[in-house]
Amino acid sequence: MDSGEVGSRSAGRHPTGIVIGAVCGLVAAVLYTFANIALRGCVGIDPFLVSAVKAAPTVVCLAPVLVWMRFRGAAFATHTHMIPRFMLVALIGQFIGNAAFQVALGVIGLAASVPITLGVLIVGGGVLGKLILGEPVRKATLMAMGTLIVAVVILSLPSASETPRESSLQSPVWVGGLCAAASGAAYALFGVVIRQTLNGGVSAPLTMFISGVVGTVSLWSFTLLRIGIESLSGIDPGQWSMMVAAGVFNFSAFAALSYALKALPVVAVNLINASQVAMAALAGVILFAEPVTVPLVTGIVLTFGGLLILVSGRRQRSTP
Repeated sequence: MDSGEVGSRSAGRHPTGIVIGAVCGLVAAVLYTFANIALRGCVGIDPFLVSAVKAAPTVVCLAPVLVWMRFRGAAFATHTHMIPRFMLVALIGQFIGNAAFQVALGVIGLAASVPITLGVLIVGGGVLGKLILGEPVRKATLMAMGTLIVAVVILSLPSASETPRESSLQSPVWVGGLCAAASGAAYALFGVVIRQTLNGGVSAPLTMFISGVVGTVSLWSFTLLRIGIESLSGIDPGQWSMMVAAGVFNFSAFAALSYALKALPVVAVNLINASQVAMAALAGVILFAEPVTVPLVTGIVLTFGGLLILVSGRRQRSTP
């Protein structure tokens, strides 16, 4: 659906609904930040185990919803031909999206990982939207993509960040930048294919439940093969709680974001969601004592600049 169409629909809605939508958008950004803070607190744990635990709350929360839908006689899907493809992409999203992002947090920290991931997500979304969905790429989008690419390169420089002291990973900074970029690319692919799946007749609860099941089964299986079940005994209850909290915050943020997208134009939601970059930077510096460097500040400013260019271009396009 075009952002102009969404904007025209929301323009006629009651102001209270728009205000609630804006609040939900901000709540989603805050909850995603809380999820990222919890994930940053788990950098001393195997990244695949963290991602496996993070996937489970989606399954637990959506299973009752699907049962209720079945009880009411609601259809889970009108067509199922997209489900096999979505399961494959969900696997990519879980391993390269979630797990790679967790690796990035352990190598370059929170303040640098979030803007790199978000920047590549937007650039990748534009490219894949053109290739897969046939969506147009306009001049403002190209300018925003160019700015975001420069931001990602700067944030990936060795001088931009340093490996957290409590991390279990000892890799060069460029590896963390590459993992954050790979995570953003995987999220971009996941976003495009989930749109295809939803438009193909699969309900949103079933779509996200499938993603959660794929992540839970595959990541737990891979983790236990790698580190063995005996290694789980070395994780204290506080660390388990932190991993579960990341999953709960992540699912709650998705629910809030879904309502915001129903009440507000996509442009407005994107702008609100961009506040994650600032919140992640502040959280990284204040909560985890991550260093404030010139490349880090420059990259974050360029990320905001790219997002503002993108939002400005779409707003002009949707204005009659």
